[in-house]
Amino acid sequence: MGGRLGRQPVSAGGCEALKIRERLVRVAGGLTLAGIVLILIGGLFLGARIATWRQQDDAEHLQAKRAYLAALREQQPDASRGRGERPNLLIVLFDDLGHGDLAAFGAMGIETPRIDALAAAGLRLDAYYAPSPVCTPSRVAMLTGRYAPRANLNIVAFPTGDPMDWLMRASNVPATRVPEEEILLPEILAAVGYDTAMVGKWHLGDRSPSLPLERGFERFVGALYSNDMTPFAIYRDTEVLYDAPFDQTRMNEVYTRAAIEFLEQPREGPFFLYFAHNFPHVPLHTPESDRGRSQAGLYGDVIEGLDDSVGAILDALARRGELEDTLILLTSDNGPWFEGSPGPVRGRKGQTWEGGMHVPFIAHWPARIEGGRRSSAPVVGVDLVPTLLALLGLPTPPDRVLDGRDVGNHIFDDAPAEDRLVHYFGVSGSFDAIRDTRFKYHRRRGVRAGGGDGYSFSMPWGPWLFDLELDPAESYDVTRTHPEQAERMARIFAAEQAGLAANPRGWRSSKAELRVQP
Repeated sequence: MGGRLGRQPVSAGGCEALKIRERLVRVAGGLTLAGIVLILIGGLFLGARIATWRQQDDAEHLQAKRAYLAALREQQPDASRGRGERPNLLIVLFDDLGHGDLAAFGAMGIETPRIDALAAAGLRLDAYYAPSPVCTPSRVAMLTGRYAPRANLNIVAFPTGDPMDWLMRASNVPATRVPEEEILLPEILAAVGYDTAMVGKWHLGDRSPSLPLERGFERFVGALYSNDMTPFAIYRDTEVLYDAPFDQTRMNEVYTRAAIEFLEQPREGPFFLYFAHNFPHVPLHTPESDRGRSQAGLYGDVIEGLDDSVGAILDALARRGELEDTLILLTSDNGPWFEGSPGPVRGRKGQTWEGGMHVPFIAHWPARIEGGRRSSAPVVGVDLVPTLLALLGLPTPPDRVLDGRDVGNHIFDDAPAEDRLVHYFGVSGSFDAIRDTRFKYHRRRGVRAGGGDGYSFSMPWGPWLFDLELDPAESYDVTRTHPEQAERMARIFAAEQAGLAANPRGWRSSKAELRVQP
């Protein structure tokens, strides 16, 4: 017998089920409301933290810095206190260039004749280490002579207002720009009469007081960040020269022209040019005329274009008769990222395996460096500042530790290299490893252990000991083969770790007197 659709009577059991369902709906609704309230409260809290976050510079050591620079301005370099020489200085720093990306260092399919000639006429370091496996920490360490944790700048700087910048502020990181109290190489050189300029990638902060013209450079043409960040504009001094998005196929042209314009200006004293190119960091771009010029795809085309740029700068120096009196240092801020070659070692950018920090280095100075030399002694980017201070006969800042050492006797005079430790700091400033002349010790930590194209995971492994003389690729743990060395390196690592923890910023008394060592 057919019926009609309509409301049906509810049984006792069905009535109870309905009541339970209604309770669940009410509870779910309450939970949803509570969740929304919690999200709103959390959002307001994070928003307030982001809005009120301010980087705190160290006033005491800022005053000590000012006193140090003032003392330098009042004195002239003195040969009796060191080598006392005043060469022109050109630092060429590429972004993400791997140890194996230059023909002089074993590249296949990429021709770099101008850089190769520079290496052949100078010194090639086969065990040079960038101070960090990522850009911002590496650059601040190279320009201060102090590892990045000293400056609290262990992260990659992002443009102000970028979501990653908000995230770092919300995480309450201590610094997103180079602190004002840190003393940069251009500030030192400007204080003693060098004409200073920078062309290329800054990436030490986009806010005052951490902009290039506030930190020792008298001229600046370049970008404030990596070329994968937005808005990517090119500045001249403090004004936008080319609006974002800048056509990166013109990067070589614009940077090379700016460098040559600076070099060709009349001057009475020496100059310092910091030529810090954005390439070969991704995204890669090259002019239409350069496409297909190498046998290594777009990456190789870009490298060969960089070689042209270096060649044009060398030609400008030669035209002015200044090549003999110019100390040229050419290197990279860290190992290669998505493309490029780390050479015969393990790892890439962002890692404290050798490939993340072991990069090419060439020193060229016809007046002082004998051509055709090669060295396998470990040298680190933090060594540049103390080496240049000694070369110029200048005192070191008395209120702070310099982690680097003067390696001038080895670089300029071919003296035997002294034993030293290399420190490996990870992306977040973690202290991961040390090496001496032969052995490298890794602490126990998470290491990528597997996965596929869509995912990967890490597992805790270590500690390990690697014999870099026999195994530069860090493939075989020799802890059992060399137990005494493993114990020795573990003790040294623990002592270094304790020292860093006890004085992370590396401060000495700000009242320490400026003393010059003979």
